[in-house]
Amino acid sequence: MRHSGKLTTIDKALNAPAPTLGTLQREKTKDFAIGLTMGWLVYLNDILNLNKPMTEDQIELCAIEINETYYSLKISDLTFLFKKIISGTYGEFYESLTIPKVLSFFREYFEERCQLAEQQSQRTHCDTKSHAEFNYSKNIKRIFTGSSRY
Repeated sequence: MRHSGKLTTIDKALNAPAPTLGTLQREKTKDFAIGLTMGWLVYLNDILNLNKPMTEDQIELCAIEINETYYSLKISDLTFLFKKIISGTYGEFYESLTIPKVLSFFREYFEERCQLAEQQSQRTHCDTKSHAEFNYSKNIKRIFTGSSRY
């Protein structure tokens, strides 16, 4: 968590040069990616000082579900998401942590992230499209080569 200070927005987490869970599963192993996610869940369990923390089996099942469902999340996304969970952004835990609670945090974050990625993609598309229309050298070339007078 000591490097998480640089990740202050979803945008920064999304655009950080970090591998995705899917990339880790391909380049390392699926067990490696699950183990990494389990490490985050164990840290969350410990840092929140809960009366009813998740059991080892629950942590493993939750990590497997996260890796199967949210494999497109980057390690920077996980860092930012867990930082938000710990800070209470997703609400109170009422002294317990469960698989459905954790997965609801992931679902909410993933939806926010997808909306942001869609907006960025549309902005990039519009920028690219507008540059193509106003590329004067190409437009002048089209005028001269398309006209019979020149």
